[in-house]
Amino acid sequence: MKFRSRIGLTLGMVLSSLALAVPNSASAAALACDNFGCDGHDPNIQSWESGPVTTYGPYDLGNSFSYELRWGKTDGDQYSWGRLEYFSGTGAGDWSVYVQRCTKDHSTCYLRLGLKTGGASGWTAKVADTANMYVTRTPMYYNPSTHEMRACVENPSGTARCTPWY
Repeated sequence: MKFRSRIGLTLGMVLSSLALAVPNSASAAALACDNFGCDGHDPNIQSWESGPVTTYGPYDLGNSFSYELRWGKTDGDQYSWGRLEYFSGTGAGDWSVYVQRCTKDHSTCYLRLGLKTGGASGWTAKVADTANMYVTRTPMYYNPSTHEMRACVENPSGTARCTPWY
């Protein structure tokens, strides 16, 4: 019986130590990025060497909607993401924002990366110092010199508009 108790106690201590060594998901997401390994991460919790800044936009879509392509540099690598900005109560849930990434020759493309609907939980924030303006962002995606990216939005009728390639 003593032998089992010691094994259980030792195993419990080891597991507890391991649990304390693993960072929570928010701090893990802000750790070092490595090329495509940070695809899909939230740009709002990332540490940036430079940026984030707006590359293209904001472009006016009418009815109090606008969109833009953002980028920032972390761990020596550039990442881009899209943002949709709007006033509350304007039907944002009928709009979508996403990014597209292609090789420079467009032989390989990834379309609709990080697709988020306006007002998406966890990806939407109130714009500071405004009464009722909100922004929904996509996750960030690696944008190496061999590729180019752009942000796109789709309106309720399914019509897409995109920024220029960056």
